[in-house]
Amino acid sequence: MELMIVIVIIGILATVGMVMFGGQAEKAKINSTKAIHKQVVTYITVEMMNCSMGDEKIMGGSLPCSERTPMNVVSATVNSLVDHKNPYQVDKTAVSQVSQTGLALSSNDAGFIRLSVSGQNIIVESCHTQPCGAAALVAVKTIAFQ
Repeated sequence: MELMIVIVIIGILATVGMVMFGGQAEKAKINSTKAIHKQVVTYITVEMMNCSMGDEKIMGGSLPCSERTPMNVVSATVNSLVDHKNPYQVDKTAVSQVSQTGLALSSNDAGFIRLSVSGQNIIVESCHTQPCGAAALVAVKTIAFQ
């Protein structure tokens, strides 16, 4: 009888624990995607400012300031940030380049940071929650090319 009571108590505690902590993995993925998005925006902004401050090369030394164009900055950023992994698909790199702005809002886009060029602007877009069906789930930042 005592053993049955102990089993019931453990079952109740396990159920309560699952309810309280069950959504933590999803919250971690959302926060990680938002953090990577901010890091990419900061990285691009700081690296472009380094050219203005006299550096000859940026993006880990892979891009000479004299050859800097919005498209070259995007390509160098993708190559420099290859170690950032998509929280939803950890076998894939989070930062990638796309040919046009505007995410195709599918559930497969969650966790990716998409970089594109629009005129003289660099566009950083990401969807932080699966499925990516609502505009509220998408973060977009425009960085003016300097």
